[in-house]
Amino acid sequence: MEFSRVAARESFISMFADKAEPGKNTNSGIVSGSTLSIKTALGGRYDLQRDGDRLTGTYTRATDYNVPVSLKKS
Repeated sequence: MEFSRVAARESFISMFADKAEPGKNTNSGIVSGSTLSIKTALGGRYDLQRDGDRLTGTYTRATDYNVPVSLKKS
């Protein structure tokens, strides 16, 4: 996964591993049926549902940041 750090104006690549670790920039993901949950290296969480060629759902970080997301297969 590639993330953009708005404040720092830089991006980084974050790989998947057995657990999310900020120091290693790793995420962990769990698939259950048509649901994908990703714990990110930055401390957030994606809760996504498969919808055709898209994954849609929310990204949550801390208690005050919760936004809708939609990812499309290219």
